[in-house]
Amino acid sequence: MPKALRKKTESSKVASEKKVGAKKLTAAQKRKAESLAKSIEIIKKDKEQNRLKYFKPYPWQKEFYKAGIENKQRMLMAANRIGKTYSQAVEVAYHLTGKYPDWWEGIRFDRPVKIWCLGINGEQIRDVIVKELFGTYRGSGKFDSAGVINEKDIFQVTMAMGTPRLPRDVAVHHVSGNTSLVGFKQFSQGHHSLMGSSQDYIWIDEEPTDPTIYPQCLTRTLTGNDGKGGYVVLTMTPENGMTKLVTQFMDKPEKGQIVHNVTWDDAPHLDDEAQKQILSAVPEYQREMRCKGIPVLGEGMVFPVAEETIKCEPFEIPPHFKKLAAVDFGITHPTTCVWTAFNPDTDTIYVYEIYKCKGEVPAIHASAIKARGKDIPIVYPHDGDNTEKGTGQTLAQMYMNAGVKMNNRFTNADGTNHVEPGLMEMLERFRTGRLQVFDNLKPWFDEFRRYHRKNGKIHKDFDDLMDATRYAAISVTRFGLNEVEQQPHGEYSVAYSY
Repeated sequence: MPKALRKKTESSKVASEKKVGAKKLTAAQKRKAESLAKSIEIIKKDKEQNRLKYFKPYPWQKEFYKAGIENKQRMLMAANRIGKTYSQAVEVAYHLTGKYPDWWEGIRFDRPVKIWCLGINGEQIRDVIVKELFGTYRGSGKFDSAGVINEKDIFQVTMAMGTPRLPRDVAVHHVSGNTSLVGFKQFSQGHHSLMGSSQDYIWIDEEPTDPTIYPQCLTRTLTGNDGKGGYVVLTMTPENGMTKLVTQFMDKPEKGQIVHNVTWDDAPHLDDEAQKQILSAVPEYQREMRCKGIPVLGEGMVFPVAEETIKCEPFEIPPHFKKLAAVDFGITHPTTCVWTAFNPDTDTIYVYEIYKCKGEVPAIHASAIKARGKDIPIVYPHDGDNTEKGTGQTLAQMYMNAGVKMNNRFTNADGTNHVEPGLMEMLERFRTGRLQVFDNLKPWFDEFRRYHRKNGKIHKDFDDLMDATRYAAISVTRFGLNEVEQQPHGEYSVAYSY
């Protein structure tokens, strides 16, 4: 017998002997294994049929839900594939059924509700919105239970005309014992199709190209919620760019309006490989919009660089790096502070910490700033030398009296306060890798994405961190101090630049 064949035969014999010698399960062990398998199958089926009960929100979802308390109009402007539609289907399901979880901090209805869900056309509503809410329609008032609302909670289904397997409206059992009603509307049919009864809540999935749709939705909710005014929620990827509606929410939001931007960084279920596969099929000019939910901003971004090229992982700042922070004072807008560190060996500046807070007095801001390093020098803009009514003190003096190391009023290297030279210096550093930002500073990147020009000028809204970053980045190479230099040598005196 050939050696190879003999070896194979011996291996088979050993395997057979092991199999014969394997320990058999006792009757009790078999029953226990069968019971365990049955329990696993029951749990699996329960999760499939009760998705709402097992839903675990991401932080951004909880934040968006909670924002409804103070904002009757919410816009979720998000990247593709982050779960924006599913996220809103969950909220709609809570309102329809009244089955709010313990962690819920958003708006609540204590009675059955009337809700409209709007989509582009019948097919999109059926295949996206209805599917997330109820699953696929099987006929005879039944769905396949693949949605967030359990089939047992469905009371009645009325079918629409035109689009196969599309419901016109669905009555849903509410915990109060009565029924809620959700209707499905196509905004491709125009605003006339939206005329009718008052609604408590309207969900619009993707932005309508018809500018009359959104105002009509506001009208429908005007007397909803028991006369207190209902809610309108828009979930979208900004494929239409800076439309009038997007511009209003981003640049000039009215009271009760809020926009929430969500990127791939906020969606743990999208790993690097999945992101690469999606981006490989997307034209380059659409990639920022697809992965970050960013519309094309007016005449263009102030810093036309990809975020990935300026991000870096946080690290402990070495003692020889020179540190400096810059504050941007806020009265009707947030007060911000940005901390930078300069590596003289590589001529690289790092933005490593930020602070942003609205509606507090200088003493509160000063305490937060000192907590991040009381010996780090601070630069401030020219309005810091304005005298406050009542106290006779300047803002800079108030912060200094609170123990903040107010070092210099900001100027460019040539002594001017012009904005463009600083922006150009920052852009050059961004492009050459000599200005990096710690990737955990989410509020900073939220502003960075929306920092744009309008009519040739910097759009002065939602730019507080960007202003503070410019002051710090232009100043840290001149006035930054390393750990040794920060130590007091005798009495410290404030050096003002006038």
